[in-house]
Amino acid sequence: MSASHWRQWLRWLAPVAALAAVLVILRDQLPFFGEAWQAIGAASPLPLACAAATAALALAAMAAVMQILLNVDGPVADAAGTNAITLASNAWSTTVPGGPAISAWLTYRVHRSWGASPGLCGWFFVVSGALSTVWMVLIGVVAVMLLGAELSLWSLLATLAAAALTIAAVFWATVHPAVLKRWVRFLPDKVRGRVDGVIDQVAAIRISGPAFTAAAGLSLANQLLDVATMVFSVWAVTGVMPGGAPGGPEVASSSDGISLMGVCLAYVMTKLAGSAQVTPGGLGTVEPVAAGMLVAGGLTLAHATAATVVYRAISFVLITAIGWVVYAAVYAGRGFMVGRPVAGDAV
Repeated sequence: MSASHWRQWLRWLAPVAALAAVLVILRDQLPFFGEAWQAIGAASPLPLACAAATAALALAAMAAVMQILLNVDGPVADAAGTNAITLASNAWSTTVPGGPAISAWLTYRVHRSWGASPGLCGWFFVVSGALSTVWMVLIGVVAVMLLGAELSLWSLLATLAAAALTIAAVFWATVHPAVLKRWVRFLPDKVRGRVDGVIDQVAAIRISGPAFTAAAGLSLANQLLDVATMVFSVWAVTGVMPGGAPGGPEVASSSDGISLMGVCLAYVMTKLAGSAQVTPGGLGTVEPVAAGMLVAGGLTLAHATAATVVYRAISFVLITAIGWVVYAAVYAGRGFMVGRPVAGDAV
């Protein structure tokens, strides 16, 4: 392994090791950890089951977006295939250095094995990514306007505008292939031929209004289901549905409650903290932010820590583990990472 690879792994794992060392050294000075584990042990099974269900449904919503966007011109993907590749690619994305790039390559190769053209694959990546960004930014805007979150509203609006313009540009490209070909006419002949082919593939894409609305709605559902996972995680350890009435025998005191919007704010800040992918799945960087925001929202430190552990155990550890099982069962050893499968060898 080269020195650059060693440095990448060291950068990835060092914060996790440092966090573990701090927790061991300060274990006797941090009694709330013991209280947090007690809260986890006493967690209500019903909201735990609901959290696991919403985490799984969030990935299923992503898979459904993929199925809609790939099937715009005919049947390319089915539900089983899109769910499998969504789980497997998520496992790569959240686990290893360079995971998002590896995840995208795996997804691209699987799409090609289904018969999707390079242009259609690019269409999916751009539109699905832009839709996800739009909804995340809108949730952030709501957090700023309703909760006074310390986020730059102008930065959020600029990101929203960029995502919306990206979607508009993709749709413009589907109806103006001649303009695009004029722009690339100065490329070398071999390269221009390939680019012209991709432009023609994109130009052939047509998606109906109802289909695009369904894709956008499912992309929003992915975000909301992830929020619901955090809501159920808080409910599981406090016994109180955020913003609602006590939900079980383990009832939190009246001073230990958090509003639904407070959980939404914690979710937004958690996603922002994890977006840099400094460590696997944001491990060690996401948890302090999530717990801190839940405390700011009204939970005790013990309950906030317990809710964070439950949320991350389900949305990160459990879903990632399932993804690796799917990858091993469906894709491992079949050449997808080196590009052997081609259209017609669908898996």
